[in-house]
Amino acid sequence: MALAVITGASSGIGREFVKQLHEKGEADEFWFISRNAEKLEAVRDSLGVRAEIIAADLTSAEGIEKVRAALEEKKPRIKYLINASGFGKFGNFSLLSENDVCGMIDLNVKALVLITHMCIPYMERGGHVIEMGSGSCFVPMPDFNIYASSKAFVLHYTKALKYELIPYGISATCFCPGWVKTEFFGTAFSVKGARVPKKMKPMLLPEDVVARCIKAAKKGKVMCVTNWYTKVQHVLFKILPDCILTKIWLGMQTDNTKEG
Repeated sequence: MALAVITGASSGIGREFVKQLHEKGEADEFWFISRNAEKLEAVRDSLGVRAEIIAADLTSAEGIEKVRAALEEKKPRIKYLINASGFGKFGNFSLLSENDVCGMIDLNVKALVLITHMCIPYMERGGHVIEMGSGSCFVPMPDFNIYASSKAFVLHYTKALKYELIPYGISATCFCPGWVKTEFFGTAFSVKGARVPKKMKPMLLPEDVVARCIKAAKKGKVMCVTNWYTKVQHVLFKILPDCILTKIWLGMQTDNTKEG
């Protein structure tokens, strides 16, 4: 049995990974990890997959220990680990609450690292670790600072992890899409008065970017940048000073007038 462990499987990119791994025959059994058990059950039933549901808040110690206990009890053999859980909010230091700041760091960084470290001992040779990065990880981004910085951490972490996993025959890939059409933006735009992008283009489809990421992971690539726009960002990051890139970002923003 080929097992895929997926955090954030209840919606968006996480759900799309479930769908495509199942359809491509890359996984025939899943562990779904997210806070909402009902949503996870709905994904399992709608896609017709075999899945164990682990309802856990990965920003809490209790949630992390719940996953650890399941691993120790079941001792699974994991083919894919996909850390798709995460969230971001636009807003500068004066607008974001400490709860928002800590939540982004705890979920996007701390939980990702802990889940990875506890799953690796159960991964089979030829397995794949996929960590959720972002196109935002290449540029310092005022008003999206905490999220983008958390994803910069994920990129560097995954690049180093790749070499640590070579003796075990396991690949590590950081998935860096651009703007993807998911529920992410409902939370991201929830802070009134925050500076946000004027246009979210090009807006990519989850099915397109996930297909590219699975292909990249199977090839053993350490990073998957999924579209021309984000690839241009990546190239510019290498050749232009941060101050120029940040000024370009600032010029793309406008005030968010939505209620929080």
